Amino acid sequence: MAPKILVGSGTWGHNLDIDQVQYQIANLDKLDCQEIDPVALYPFTNPGLAEKFIGEIGRDGLLVDSKVMWFDGGNKTLTIEAIATPLRESLERLKAHKVNVFYALGPDHVTPLQEQAAGFNAVFRQGKCAKTGVSNFPPDLFKEYLGICEEQGYVKPSVYQGQYNLLCRTYETTLFPLLRKHNVAFIAYSPLAGGMLTGKVTFADNPDALKGTRFEVSKDNAMGMAGRHWYDKPSFHDAIRKLAALCDAHDIDMTDASMRWLLNHSMLTRSEGTASLLDLGTNNSSRHMLQLFM
Repeated sequence: MAPKILVGSGTWGHNLDIDQVQYQIANLDKLDCQEIDPVALYPFTNPGLAEKFIGEIGRDGLLVDSKVMWFDGGNKTLTIEAIATPLRESLERLKAHKVNVFYALGPDHVTPLQEQAAGFNAVFRQGKCAKTGVSNFPPDLFKEYLGICEEQGYVKPSVYQGQYNLLCRTYETTLFPLLRKHNVAFIAYSPLAGGMLTGKVTFADNPDALKGTRFEVSKDNAMGMAGRHWYDKPSFHDAIRKLAALCDAHDIDMTDASMRWLLNHSMLTRSEGTASLLDLGTNNSSRHMLQLFM
């Protein structure tokens, strides 16, 4: 069975204004989608705006997730206070009393893991979130975190969110077995490798051709710099060229092929408690994805 679809907020407030976000939300039922994932850190240029959009638009029965505000490499972002305060601020922006899943956006290598687990357990017991989750934790660190939760009787994370796409599949062997053992759902973000799987970066004639995309060359484009760090490498460009040749031979759009693989042929299956998080991106791509899968 194909994985369920959630919608991320990486472009909200940056590429998409509130009217375009409202368009996305109005069409979620066409994707059988009932969950959205605004992040307190988004957009990078105005943290919290993505959540404010939801507060203004209204949730209309949708499940809304949130994440701890993450900065400075994650150091000291998962203390007990640093978990509780951002959640309270997120709830104010969302105009809500609780969220569905409250995540650690990334690891905090300074704060003891036991304090981190205690902090998430506290907000869960207070009824401020229905579930807890983590994102981007190295598998060994997450295994240790789960062990602490079991030893102390703390609520265990129900969800793990990480990158997963045609170019990024290491988790299939390093993480997925651990998640199955502990019945933790997996949510895949960056289904198109930040846009790399569209081919725009590999086949761009010059930097100007990337203006307006996530890979636009600009010191102010934080998401683009992160994408380049992960994917702008010779081995990935070689893979994109091979994929493009295969798609051309079968008259299949490369973006379509990448999404079809993720939704129909990857290791994301509902029966394994996993899911695909689909960030619809720009307003045009929203329409494209709606046409492709429904």
